[in-house]
Parts: sequence; structure tokens; C-alpha cells
Amino acid sequence: MLTLLNHFDDLFMEHPTLRRRSTAIRTFVPAVDIDESEMAYHLTADLPGLSQDDLDISIDKGVLTFSGQRPASSQGDGSNRRRTERRHGAFRRAFTLPEGIDADGISAELANGQLRISIPKPVKSTPTKVQIQVPAADAG
Repeated sequence: MLTLLNHFDDLFMEHPTLRRRSTAIRTFVPAVDIDESEMAYHLTADLPGLSQDDLDISIDKGVLTFSGQRPASSQGDGSNRRRTERRHGAFRRAFTLPEGIDADGISAELANGQLRISIPKPVKSTPTKVQIQVPAADAG
């Protein structure tokens, strides 16, 4: 039964109007997890098949943005592809940072298809007591 349903899917996807509509909906948006440790926030994004040359990370006005392009896979083996489910295309993700983040302390690492961005937490300001000095002549 499943094979018959797959044939119907393939048949309908051959129609040019349906193919265009299906392609427009299926864009690549990397999944992101956000974790927090005592000293930092950590964003982890799934980006299989991409290298550091395919990515751009920037910070502007308190917003961290990473973007890039995941190319469509090429067939290369001469076969007629009947279905493409892996998503591709340009992507952009943006995250508003908490106030007081030091942009120079942010680091990024790409390994095993995962981008990990570490954002140090802002240093909390602590009140400082100012000592009042009394000049010797005014001392009583």
C-alpha cells in the first residue's frame, strides 16, 4: 500500500504547478537549541554539510545574526532523481542579546555539522561605597 501511495505522490509532484508550490514552502531553516550555563549562553545550530566559508556571523545593535547558504545536492551519478527531501537554500537566524553583552567575548565553533556560539553573560554591576573624606582643617 505504501508503494502505491509513493507512486501517487510522485505522479502529482510531476505537475509543474504543484512542484513550484512545494519548493516554495520547503526552505532550509536550521534548528537551534539555546542553553545557559553559569557563565554563558550557548546557541547550537544544526548545519550539516556546511563549512565556515558558507557562514556569516555578525552582531549589530544588540542582535546576533548568523546566515549562509546550503547548496542543493547535485545528482552526479546520472540517475533521475524522483524525490528531494533534504532542504537547501539561503537562511538567516537572528537573536536579540541581553543588555550588557561584550561582543568581543563571543566565540563560534563549527564541528561535526553543528555551529556552537558561546555568548558570555554580562558582568553584573555591584554597588560601590564611596568614602567621604574630611579635610584636616575641618576635622573637629
